[in-house]
Amino acid sequence: MTESPIKQNTTNFHKHLINVLGIFVIALLVLYLNNNRNVLASLRDIKWQHIILIILLETASFLVGSLQNQSIINRFDARVSFLDCFLLQYGNNFLNKILPTIGGGVAFRAIYLKRKFQFPYSQFVSTIAGLYVISFSSAAIIGLVCLGSIYLQYGQANLILLTAFVVILLPCLFIIIFSPQIPQSDNRLLRLLKSVIDGWNTIKQKPGHILMDFIFSIVILLLSALQTMISYDALGVKTDIVSMTFLSTLGIILVLLNFTPDGIGIKEGIYIFSASLVQIPGSVLVLGSLIIRGISFCTTLIVGGISYWVLMRQLKRLENRSMEAS
Repeated sequence: MTESPIKQNTTNFHKHLINVLGIFVIALLVLYLNNNRNVLASLRDIKWQHIILIILLETASFLVGSLQNQSIINRFDARVSFLDCFLLQYGNNFLNKILPTIGGGVAFRAIYLKRKFQFPYSQFVSTIAGLYVISFSSAAIIGLVCLGSIYLQYGQANLILLTAFVVILLPCLFIIIFSPQIPQSDNRLLRLLKSVIDGWNTIKQKPGHILMDFIFSIVILLLSALQTMISYDALGVKTDIVSMTFLSTLGIILVLLNFTPDGIGIKEGIYIFSASLVQIPGSVLVLGSLIIRGISFCTTLIVGGISYWVLMRQLKRLENRSMEAS
C-alpha cells in the first residue's frame, strides 16, 4: 500500500526540517568554537594516559551494552551470541557516526538479525522499546538524584532540566506500574506509544531479568561519567562524580532531540545550558565533550568499521548460500 501524496509530502517536509535544524545546530557549534578559540589551546596539555583511559572505559561500556542487548534478545532467540551483539553494537555506532540520516545503525541491526536469525522486526522493536523504558527511567531517576545533590551542595537549580527529567520519568513509571494496553491506531504517536508499551510487556514476562537490565543501564551511565571526568581532568579541571554522572544522564534528553549525526552540536548545547549546575565554564564543557567525541570517532572508525565489514561478510555468505540452495 503506497502512501498518499499528502502523507508523503508531510514526511518529506519533516525530513527537510530535521536536515535544516541539524545544519543550523552544527553551524552554531562551529561559531561557538570560533569565538572561544583560546580554550582550544588546552588540547595541547592532554596526556596519552588520559586517551588510553577514555578508550578503555568506552570499550567497557560497549561490552556492558552488548551484554545487556544479548540478555534481552535471548529472551526471544537464544541463538544470538555475545559476539553478534558486540559486533552489532560497534557497527550500530559506526553507522550512526558516518551516515547523515538518523537511526541508520538501528535499522542495520534489525536487518542483520532478520537475515541471519530470522528475528522478526516486531520482536526487534520490542527489544529496543523495552530497553528504552528501562534506560530512560533509570537515567531520569539518577538525574533527579544528582540535581538534588547539586542543589544541596551548590544551591544551583534548573527548572527546565528538572521538568524534563520528570516528564521522561512519569510515563516510564506509568508503563512499568500499570502496563496498559493500547489498541491499534493509524496515529503515529499512538503507534509509537503502543510499540514501547508492548516492548515493556514482553520484557517484563521474565521479571528475574529486569533488575539485571536496570543494573546494566546504571553501570553504562557510571562508565560514561568516568569517561567525562577523565576528559575534564585532562584539561586540568577538577570535577566530582555527582556532576559528571548528571552530565551522563543528559543523554536521555539527547535521544529525544537527536536530529544530527551522533547528536553533534545538540549534546554540546545541552552541556552549555547545564554549565552553572556543574560549576564548569560552558566553553570547557564543550571542549571536554569534543575530546570524548574525537576519541570515540577514531575508535569507532577502526573497531566499528571492522565490525561492520565482518557483519556484511556474514550477510554476503548467507546470501550466497541461499542462492546456491535455490
